[in-house]
Amino acid sequence: MGEAMHEGEVLDSRYRLEAGLGRGGFGVVWRATDLRLDRAVAVKVLLEEHATDREAVSRFVREARTAGGLSNPHIVTVHDYGRVAAGSGETHYLVLELVRGRALSDILKDGLPEQEAALKWMRQVCKALDAAHSCGVVHRDIKPENVMIDEGGKAKVLDFGIARLLSQSAVLTSTGNVVGTVPYLAPECWSGATVDGRADLYALGVMLYQLCVGRRPFRAASAAEYMYKHLEEVPPRVRTADPALADLIARLLAKRPEDRPATAAEVLERLRRIRPGVLRPDDPSPEQLRRRADRAWQCGAQGAPGEAVGMLTALVPDLARICGPGDPRTLRTCYDLALWLAEDGSPGAAVALLRELVTALAAEPGARADVLRDLDRWHRVVTRSGPGEPRALSLAGLLGGGPQHG
Repeated sequence: MGEAMHEGEVLDSRYRLEAGLGRGGFGVVWRATDLRLDRAVAVKVLLEEHATDREAVSRFVREARTAGGLSNPHIVTVHDYGRVAAGSGETHYLVLELVRGRALSDILKDGLPEQEAALKWMRQVCKALDAAHSCGVVHRDIKPENVMIDEGGKAKVLDFGIARLLSQSAVLTSTGNVVGTVPYLAPECWSGATVDGRADLYALGVMLYQLCVGRRPFRAASAAEYMYKHLEEVPPRVRTADPALADLIARLLAKRPEDRPATAAEVLERLRRIRPGVLRPDDPSPEQLRRRADRAWQCGAQGAPGEAVGMLTALVPDLARICGPGDPRTLRTCYDLALWLAEDGSPGAAVALLRELVTALAAEPGARADVLRDLDRWHRVVTRSGPGEPRALSLAGLLGGGPQHG
């Protein structure tokens, strides 16, 4: 049946099998052509050894019914389900949208992707999970192998074969095995507790950790060791350029479901606000950066404003990358830079930078008032005595642009 099929065979008088795309634990996936509609599709055929296994067949049918009832651009569409007589038994098959691209697991084998792309994919997985959870469906096997990245760079979630409705709490198979992939299984999946959408969010947290660090949060040699680690161990905190990402990952990996974000929609909104970037091992800490800023200020106060300008001009990009371009520490250091520029004979450049800071500090009324005071002071100096030595410094240039994310 599944294994005996070959290239060129026409399944159920409709689907011409053209090339094998892969094999999983339950089925073989073929690239095929739907001869009736003349379109390319993927056909998943249940493996021969599972054709008489009632549990395997019910999983196969459940995938058809579950995914077939979900409609979202980030969920692989199920077009058809069928079964045909084959010898003394039956061949069960699913017809799926053909995604031209690579599984996220294959992409990870090449090394860490750019984090901006990785965060975009995780936002799209959140959209898929939100659609499924809103229909009362928990995927229960979220992992990189089940996330396809198409040729346009869009993520699509597949394999709803072990999904369960939220009203069902069964976690074990009839053979007593846990359902899912052990490195991604939430603690409640091991304990037999009720499983809801927050188990999918835990698995998303494992993937996010992997996309930031290059490995999963837990390493283990057996399912029993994984169980212990998921239930008891807290993984090391991820070092990220935006602390909000490390905070989110820590919350997604919380042992108790109630300590995680409540919904995929909430995770999506938090991901939209995160600035990409992972700290390198040799990056300074925010405290070390603060000490550099203090030394620069001391140089200026001791009569060397030019030296302070040089130190702060080199410091601000590091602050923008590590603390964030909109972080008060970064903007305050830009303010210091403007003041020492003015003292170093460039009041015109200082005024230009202070004007940009007035806009950047719109949400910080106290700091904005300080900037407005000094802007007025140095503007009067420029009006009276001229701009002084020109300096090509802009806030956007110092902060590195600060990309926006949708």
